[in-house]
Amino acid sequence: FTVYGPYGRPDMAAFSFANKIMKGEELRIFKAPDGSELERDFTYIDDIVKGTVAAVDSIGPSVKPAPFKVYNLGNRNPENVTYLVELLEEFLGKPAVRKYVPLPETGDVLRTHADVSLAKTDLGYEPTTPLRRGVQLFVKWYKEYYKGGLDSDMMNYNPL
Repeated sequence: FTVYGPYGRPDMAAFSFANKIMKGEELRIFKAPDGSELERDFTYIDDIVKGTVAAVDSIGPSVKPAPFKVYNLGNRNPENVTYLVELLEEFLGKPAVRKYVPLPETGDVLRTHADVSLAKTDLGYEPTTPLRRGVQLFVKWYKEYYKGGLDSDMMNYNPL
């Protein structure tokens, strides 16, 4: 699921959009064939860390074969991409240059949504950071980290 926060990957939505907004570059926001907008289960990094630590803390004794479980960690609350952009605009204090484009046929899924029920049952996992608060925390870090402006690595960053 779409994890965001301080020191995040610059090719992920929150970081990538923040960079584009600061550089005055166009943001492409994909629309589904029916005109609806993509939705993502944006999850703040602190919530993912809590779930990961809980999973590590729940490891039992070492036995063969090694037991394993797969846990979904996410926010459980998909939001459309425009809402993410609106929050970034608000907290960065700068408007985005938006361009809505059709989702390519070989494009992404229309909606991601984490089922965290097993993680809640086994680990007590409960995400607590709403998107608004998480974006506010991310932008606070972003502004401090790039207080002198984007460095040359970010100015020239171009994901593959």
